[in-house]
Amino acid sequence: MSRLPLTTAALILSGTAALADGHTTAPFSTTSLEYGESYMATTLIGTRIYVTDRELPIDTPQPAGAAAEWDDIGEIGDMIINTQGELEAVVLDIGGFLGIGEREVAIDWSALRPVREDDDPNEWFLTVMMTGDMLENAPELRRTPAD
Repeated sequence: MSRLPLTTAALILSGTAALADGHTTAPFSTTSLEYGESYMATTLIGTRIYVTDRELPIDTPQPAGAAAEWDDIGEIGDMIINTQGELEAVVLDIGGFLGIGEREVAIDWSALRPVREDDDPNEWFLTVMMTGDMLENAPELRRTPAD
């Protein structure tokens, strides 16, 4: 009978005990989610973004049909999260048709406004106050592949 399995098991168990001693608090976080306060990335990705010519206050419902007045510029395609776990930017896929000719533009989350319409409190939209020129001249996101 070989001693290797017992030695290996002893090393694994001693390493596990050392890891357990170094982590005395559980890394768990949120246990409930209230939309409007927080959003899941899977909910945000694919959400249409509308441009308005006026600032829309957060938590102020808009009249029914308000979204018809806004320009649909694209959707959230991705999110940039830094190594400290902070949301750096939301990546918008703008322009193009059926995914062809789209370009990626990064925008600060704080520039987006989640708004609701009066007639359906469960329906919400993301808007950004921006002009067409600003959108047209927005720098495209350049991705550098990881080595």
